Order: sequence, then structure tokens, then C-alpha cells
Amino acid sequence: MVNVLRLRNLTVTTDSAERTYHFADDLTVITGAVSTGKSTLLMLVKYALGGNAVLTSAVEDHVRHVTLEAVVGTTPMRLRREVRGDQRTVQLLELGSDVPERIFPLLSRDRETETLSRFLLKELDIPVQQLPKSKSKRTNEVTSIGFSDVFAYCYLQAKNIDSSATGHHDAGRDPKRIMVFEVLLNITDPEVIRLRIERNKVAADARDQQNNCDAIRRFLEAEGYTDLDGLRAARWTAQEQLRAAERQLAQLRADVAVLIERDRAHREHLGTMMLEAARAREALAVTRDTVRAREAALAQLRLDLARSEKATLAAGLLSPFEFVTCPRCLQALAGRAVHDGLCLLCLQPEPPVLDLADDDQTSALRAQISETESLLEQEREALRTAEGMTSVSEVNAAEAQRRYDELTREAVSPRVQAVAEASTLVENLRQNLTTIDQRVATWRRLGRLEDEAVQLRKRTRQLTKEIKQLEGQLAPRSERIAELSQLFALEVAHLGVRVNGKPSINPDKYLPMIGGSDLETLQASGGGTTTAINVAFSLALLNYAVGHTDVLLPKLLILDSPRKGIGRTEREDQELGRRIYDRIKTLSEALAGRGQLVVADNDAELGDAKGVSLIRLTEKDSAVPGVPNTGVGTRLRVEDLEDPDA
Repeated sequence: MVNVLRLRNLTVTTDSAERTYHFADDLTVITGAVSTGKSTLLMLVKYALGGNAVLTSAVEDHVRHVTLEAVVGTTPMRLRREVRGDQRTVQLLELGSDVPERIFPLLSRDRETETLSRFLLKELDIPVQQLPKSKSKRTNEVTSIGFSDVFAYCYLQAKNIDSSATGHHDAGRDPKRIMVFEVLLNITDPEVIRLRIERNKVAADARDQQNNCDAIRRFLEAEGYTDLDGLRAARWTAQEQLRAAERQLAQLRADVAVLIERDRAHREHLGTMMLEAARAREALAVTRDTVRAREAALAQLRLDLARSEKATLAAGLLSPFEFVTCPRCLQALAGRAVHDGLCLLCLQPEPPVLDLADDDQTSALRAQISETESLLEQEREALRTAEGMTSVSEVNAAEAQRRYDELTREAVSPRVQAVAEASTLVENLRQNLTTIDQRVATWRRLGRLEDEAVQLRKRTRQLTKEIKQLEGQLAPRSERIAELSQLFALEVAHLGVRVNGKPSINPDKYLPMIGGSDLETLQASGGGTTTAINVAFSLALLNYAVGHTDVLLPKLLILDSPRKGIGRTEREDQELGRRIYDRIKTLSEALAGRGQLVVADNDAELGDAKGVSLIRLTEKDSAVPGVPNTGVGTRLRVEDLEDPDA
């Protein structure tokens, strides 16, 4: 039997002590007063297996680690998990030592990494296959079976034993619970699961595709393009308008080319006139510069002549005088020794013939002035001629420009403007045609998307049909549910629970029913009757798993407080509690090593029975060695705390 999960020993290690609890027989009873650690011990089993267990303050403050010895599948193993250290991993220890053989992470986003959950499922030969997150909602979200999903059917916690046998109250996790039940009890086919995943993915793709189609259609309708036929008509109209505009533009360009050819002679004449005017202005500027230079030279000669005449006049006026004193410093010159032929005042040689020299210089200057005046008159005449020629050439150029402007304004310019306007019209029409083509392409894409959506919906219907056909062919499904319902009804009868109706299993939800009604509708608030029915359901599952080797459900059942909500004063309640333990003892005797039962309760009614391992907890010997009270505060219990898996 591969799907064996059997507890052997649980060792709780603190800083100062260590205690090992043995699960030697097919039935182990954990008994003790309130807050001695019965539920804590079971939570530590779950914790060692990698589960999200409720740890009391006594455990968190004192326990270093827990070590669980168990047989998983066919492999005996020792699992250790730290309480104070790294709680995110579990060590697989070598048998007979504390040396870690492997270390498994509890969680990993990498599907290739082997977590503890995947390792345990592999040892139990339970496929780690993907499941659709919902059987009814067509979404492409998938989930995988985890060990915690399997262990939920093996561990009936005290917190939920009077309300649910499988934790079905969580609406978000209930669809997965149902599919895990089908896998564990082998009442579905892997092909059905694969088809469901494919069907949900195809259905989600169909919805997304249809949403895209609706969005595209709304966009096109908002743009005014209601259908493809209207777009085709608009495109034909735009194409005809574009062709007409292109023909008009080509004709205008041809007309402008002819006019430009005709206008070439006028442009050449205008260029000649403007070139002649420019040359005349250049010649005029040169002539003006020449006249100005000649006038400047004449003015300089006249200045030189005036200076010469003034010097001659001064010499003539001063030559008759004999200076006896210096006119500057007024010193006497009479006693001054001067050579003959030198001026007594300036000591320069006396000019022999002063008047003759002055007359020659003055005459030369007058001759130059006369010649310069003659040249200046000629150049001024040339300037007047250049000014006249420049004026004539500018008038001719202006007239040529005026005639060319009139010709251009009347013939070329209007046509050039028409060409520009026609070009703009052609470009606008082309852009409009491009926009229409884009809308046509969008409509065609919409058509393809709608065809794909139709095909996806057809594929969804086909997959749904195939799923129903396969489910219909699974004869064992209805047979297994019927057999499981019979076992459940027998367990209810063995326990002596008073019910109004036949006990059975809901074939859709896989939950207990009484007379065709769900348990919640019969006793919504829970209580002793619900506890007994849930115990009967769990015992029926264990009994069914033991009797069918093809069932993947591990043959382990842990019951925490199976008499929760059942009174102790009324005789009928006492009898119900006694029958529960009698039935547990009977089943344990029938297991013969094929399964295991672990029960935690306050009273040790089975403590002295043969074939029963008893773990007795007291205030001094509580679940945590050396800690009198394992609860939280005063008389608080583990089952009163919030379950992390809830």
C-alpha cells in the first residue's frame, strides 16, 4: 500500500528537556485535563508535516524544534522543523541520527524546486497535478494539489469538528476541496481534469476575445463607421474624389509649366535690364570716388599755395630789419660772434636771391592748380554723364520689373496658388482614404476576431460535451458515492445518532446529508449532533480507504475532541459519547495495521483497552516538557485560537 501515512513518534525538544510521544498501535489516545496540551500535540504533528499550525505561547517560548518519525508511503522518515529558528524549511534527518539528509522549503515559486509538500505527495503516490480553481466558473486560473489539502481529510480539528468535517465553509477554497476529494477517492479521471482545465482556458479566451470585439465595435460605431458596407461606399467616394483632384492638379501643373516657358524671355530681359542698372550704379560710384579724390587734391594744392605766398610776404616784410635783441628771450645780439654769410638771429645761411626762389615755387603751385581744376572739370562732366546713364538704366529696369510683375500677377501667380490649394486637397483626400482603409482593416480584423470567438465558444461546448460524456462513462463514480453513502449511513447507525431521514453523501458537494438536506440546514449552529455526524463521515472515509486499494486518501484519521458539544449529564448524551468511542475501538481492531487512528479527548475511556497506545498528559507532564500549562493565559485552549488554514 503506497498511500500509507502512519505516525510513529513525536519528539518535543526544549532548552532543558526533551520528550518523545509514541504512536505505536493502530489507535492512539491522547488524554488529559484542559490546557495540558492535547490539541497542542496534534498541532505539532501538523507543524512537523509543514502545515500552518496554531502554536501557543508555551510552544513559541520554550520549544526549540519538533521531530516527527513517520512512515510516508513505503518510506520511514524523520522530519524536523524549527520553532525558534527558520520555520520556512523542514529537515529530513538520517534514520538513527540528527544529521540532515535533505532540507525542504515549504514554499517555492519555482515549479522545479521540490518542496516538502511535493515530496510527501510523491511518496504517497498522489499526483501533483493542476486543477481548475473552479468547476463552475470558466476561468483559466489553475491550482495544484498540496499536502495540506490531503491532510485536511486526515485531521479533524477541535475547532471545526462540530461544524465541518472537511473545512467546506471557506467559499474560496471549497471548489478545490471538491476536486481534491474526487482525486483522492478516484472518482474522476485525469483526462476529465485535463479537459476541465482546457475548457476553462478556452472559455476564458472566448470571453476575452468577445470583450475585445465589443470594444472594437464600440470604437468604430463612435467614429461613425457602423458597418463595413458603409466604409466601402465611403472609400469608393473618396477614391473618386482623389482621382479627380489628382487630374486637376496635373492639369494646373501643366498650365503653369507652359506659362513659365512663355515667361522665360521676359525674365531674361528683366535680368539684362537689372544687370545694366547694376553696372551703371557701379560706374557711377567709381566716378564719384574719382571726383572726390580730385577735389581733395585741388584743395591741398590751394593750401600749399597759400602757405607759400604767406612765407614770401613775411620774408619780404622782415628782411630790411636788423635784430639787436632776440625777439623771444630779449637778450642782446650785438656782442654775438657769427660767421659771415649766416643770419645773426637763426645762424642759418643767408639766401642769396630770396625773391626769385619764392616766385618759382608759387608759379609751380599755380600751374598745378590750374591743371587740376581742368581735370576736375572733365571728371565732373563724366560724373554727370554717369548719373544720367544710371538714371536711365534704373528707369529701364523698373519698367521691365513692372511689366514682369503685371504678367506674373495676371497669369502665373493665380495658377501657382491654385496648384498649392489642389495639392493640399489631394493630400487631405489621401489621408482620408488612408483612414478609411485603416477602419476597413479594423472591421476585417473584427470579423476575424469574431470568427475566432465563435470557434472558441464551439470548442468550449465541445469540451463540455466531452467532459459530460467521460463523466457519464465513469460508472465507478456513482457506485463509489453510493457505497460511501452506505458506509456513512452505517456509521451514523453505529453511533446511534438520532436523525430524521436517510444519511447519505451529497454527490455534488461530497458532504454529509440527512434526508436529502445539507447538514447546515438541519443544525446551522453546530453542536453535539453535528459533531457525531462529522465523526461518522470521517470514519466512513477511513473505512472506505482501507477497503479500496485504488483510493489515494491516506489511511490516517486524527480526531480532536470527538465528543465536543455532547453533554455529560443526560444519559442519552453519555450513551452517544460511549458509542463513539466503542465504534472507534471497533474500527481500530479491524484495521490490522492497514490504517491508524489518533484521538485526543479529556477522558481516557480507552486508556486501559488492549491494542491502544495511551498518551496521558497532566499539569506536570504536559505536551511541552517542563511547562505546566501549554494554553494561552488561564484555561485557554488551542481550539480557541484562530486557525491559519481557515
